[in-house]
Amino acid sequence: MDSHSFQGVWPAVITPLHDGDTLNLQAVEQLVELFIQQQLGGLYILGSTGQWPLLSLDQRRDVAERVVKTANGRIPVIVHVGAAATDDAVALARHAESIGADGVSSVAPIYYPTSAEDVFLHYRRIGEASGLPLFVYHLSTVNQLDLNPREYANRLLELPHIGGMKFTDRDLYQFGSIARAVGHRLRLFSGDDTLLCHAALSGAVGAIGTFFNVWGESAQKARHAFTAGDFAAGRRFMAAFQSALSDVRGAKSMWSFLRAAMRTKYGIEVGMPRAPLGANDKEWKTEDVQRLIRQVDSAAS
Repeated sequence: MDSHSFQGVWPAVITPLHDGDTLNLQAVEQLVELFIQQQLGGLYILGSTGQWPLLSLDQRRDVAERVVKTANGRIPVIVHVGAAATDDAVALARHAESIGADGVSSVAPIYYPTSAEDVFLHYRRIGEASGLPLFVYHLSTVNQLDLNPREYANRLLELPHIGGMKFTDRDLYQFGSIARAVGHRLRLFSGDDTLLCHAALSGAVGAIGTFFNVWGESAQKARHAFTAGDFAAGRRFMAAFQSALSDVRGAKSMWSFLRAAMRTKYGIEVGMPRAPLGANDKEWKTEDVQRLIRQVDSAAS
């Protein structure tokens, strides 16, 4: 894949499970085929939505292998390989290259306090582990870097095989500042679903997000219209999309919504995640799920 393959709307793909325990690899295949049929930009697997911290390394390898094999070059695949231990992330990056993935990504080290030097050594070792483009995953909830945007950008550009960034943060000032500093040298994706169109104005080449599992096709259509100059279409879609996400998040039952929505809209059973995720989720009424699906999809038509 050349660098221009990394663009558009990408679902942060759900990792389907049987009863919150074993992998449902048949459903993994169904998701890949669905997103290919929808002609989405690519697949970002085993990230936060993919439950990476709750899966064993072998489970992560199994999912990556099944996704890449099913995709068979028809859609680009970025494998998130971040791990608490750098050596594990390095091993996963090498595995991703060996199975034919198109890129790797990594969140910063988690749990233990780290310096900027620690973080970028972690990224450097992952970048050196394979010849695949590396997409740094800036996740605001675990980010420990205190760098101004220009220094952040310069540090990124020094990394081996750096391809871009998934920037999951609502600080579009920082996002835009990094985008200006790196120019066309890196491919920057927004990672907050609620900023799909907004981030395009700040230099995003695409968006990676949880709710694009459900509404990827509609989101891509709206984003295309918006970036082509139809700002009214973008505003209309974002109003409906943000309203729906507010309802889901307000209910504090996101995982059960994703399960119900994927089953209702596509007939794919993704199951519930491993505890503690979704452990206290409430069941959604079918009519409420259908209403939210229609609300967003109709705004993109």
